[in-house]
Amino acid sequence: MRYSFVHTSHHVRPYLHKVKLKFDVFRHVRTFSTADKPTVVEESTKTHPSTNVCTFSLDKRQCFDDMVEFRKKQARSSVVVQVGNPLKSAALVNQVCSRHGNVSNLFHYTHKDKELLLLEFDSELSAVNLLASCSHNNNVKVIPAASPFLWLKAMPSESSASMSARFPLIMNEDNLANDNLEELLSNAKSISEQMIILEDQTRLSEIGHRLRWITCVQIERMLSGLFPSLQVLPFGSFVNGCGRNGCDLDMAVSLDGHCGTEPLEVKSPLIFQAKAAINNPRLQTQRHIEVFADILQNFTTGCTQVQRILQARVPIVKFYHEFTGVDCDLSMGSLTGVFMSELLYLYDKIDWRFRPLVTAVRHWGAWARLTDMVPGPRITNFTLTLMVVFFLQRRSPAILPTLSEMIKLARPQVDTRQTNDVDCTFLRDPAMFQERGKLNQESLEDLFVEFLRFIESFDFNERSVSIITGTALRKFDSKPLYVQNPLERELNVGRNVNLKELTRVVMEARNALYILETQEDQGPANWGLLALPRAERVRRLNPKSSHHNHVPQIDMKDLFSTDTDDEIDDFIEAKVSKGDVFLQTRSPFTAAHSQTKPSATETRPASGLNTLNGFIKQVQLNTGLAVNKSPKNLPLKSEKNRKPIEKQKRK
Repeated sequence: MRYSFVHTSHHVRPYLHKVKLKFDVFRHVRTFSTADKPTVVEESTKTHPSTNVCTFSLDKRQCFDDMVEFRKKQARSSVVVQVGNPLKSAALVNQVCSRHGNVSNLFHYTHKDKELLLLEFDSELSAVNLLASCSHNNNVKVIPAASPFLWLKAMPSESSASMSARFPLIMNEDNLANDNLEELLSNAKSISEQMIILEDQTRLSEIGHRLRWITCVQIERMLSGLFPSLQVLPFGSFVNGCGRNGCDLDMAVSLDGHCGTEPLEVKSPLIFQAKAAINNPRLQTQRHIEVFADILQNFTTGCTQVQRILQARVPIVKFYHEFTGVDCDLSMGSLTGVFMSELLYLYDKIDWRFRPLVTAVRHWGAWARLTDMVPGPRITNFTLTLMVVFFLQRRSPAILPTLSEMIKLARPQVDTRQTNDVDCTFLRDPAMFQERGKLNQESLEDLFVEFLRFIESFDFNERSVSIITGTALRKFDSKPLYVQNPLERELNVGRNVNLKELTRVVMEARNALYILETQEDQGPANWGLLALPRAERVRRLNPKSSHHNHVPQIDMKDLFSTDTDDEIDDFIEAKVSKGDVFLQTRSPFTAAHSQTKPSATETRPASGLNTLNGFIKQVQLNTGLAVNKSPKNLPLKSEKNRKPIEKQKRK
């Protein structure tokens, strides 16, 4: 998906200016000092001098509710218009929309060969008046439902002859992963600077925020016809500050609109007549979700691929929005996800190091294939984030407060929240703890290395991770990993992680420590964070000779890396069958303990039958299995390949 940003100008610009613009309302521009600690300089936007794109400036003390209200107001004042050619249609769209109010911001993005313009008015009333003047296509049978997603029909040439004097100036903004990200990381002066660059270059863009919020507002408008007080609240990484480009959209529905707060005292003696609810709350929630799914599938513009998952612990509806390109999940009943996102949002406001550290840890988990996009036995990004919070609470002095401290300082009525008998009350003003974080002057590099060391040395067999107290308590069940849910305290968010995956997490933390502590072995462009993902799998093949006599090298640490067994087996079999193998007799873990570099004499070349015999002995030593010398039988590291071979041997 390609994006561009448009801001108003007093000059006529009948063309698109292809200039990259990094724009983010919630962006902090950081400059580096000699101590690698950035100085935070707050700014609302980077805009053209002739206009102010957004008058909203993010303050460190801004609370979560204020951010949600601002973003919703922004979305309610916006519409999305599909055009044929943005070069020719931008001026006409701006002229038509300006009849109903002042267009303060205009964005352009492309999704699946659709050219779309997102326009923001300076008031919600202007957007309402524009939608009231729109009509449906009478030539095609359609569902006549109103939505903020429009399209511009072909107009006579004379209708667009007169151009408005306030034609927008368009500047492109590429929302895809930056092509020069690797170059930026290579040219950084320290790992701390690499972490800040990584967070800044991969965060969710401004247009990404706006498209997700306008989706929330659209769903809220469709369902509010049944429930006038209904609110659709987003949660997850999208709103807690850790959202990345391409992240999905999780939404929770609150029918009464109280959002966990105490309902206001009603002065009127008149009360609505209403149906009685079912005694089974779960069954009632499933019925509501099923009705919402029917509305999304049959009447809501842009919502496709609707899936009902009613038997999950929290019933949800999954769908895809074809105009915003966002995968969405809609749930109902509990708002604990919203309040959990608010807690992480407050942690981000308390200390600026939280978000870059979480970004680096999540990327490390993705590079090492510790996390997965689909549910399974692997650790999740949410679990890793809670472990980062737990780690920062245990620093000396502490960087983040524990949840119990925030509960003790909660203000009555102001901070009181409760949903489905779950108390979600905690202090919602980050200013109370921002001064405390300044007492700890550790750099991002030190925190990242120490976090890896914390993962490597933590006693997961006996202890649990809990950000409520910030202490390692005894585990409450026999699961390999126990990370306590801070709001629903009887739940373990790491219950899906099996022993094999937990062992991989610990071993990958040890591997990352070894790589970071032996930076001299890396090339000039392959250092710091770039060395963590095995240099994007390039370091596996390390040609040391010319292309005429190319002999790849198999490193022992690659044999025990986090790649899937089948991938490693296929790679080794291909290299051994060609007779092109180096065997390195020293493990990286031994080198990490000895703190010395491997010498050149510890790596010897081999080829042919001697190479094959040496490799077989190494496999026998690590697997305890007899190995046939045929290359076809070499991939024995996979568990699914061992049992058939053992059965064949017994026969």
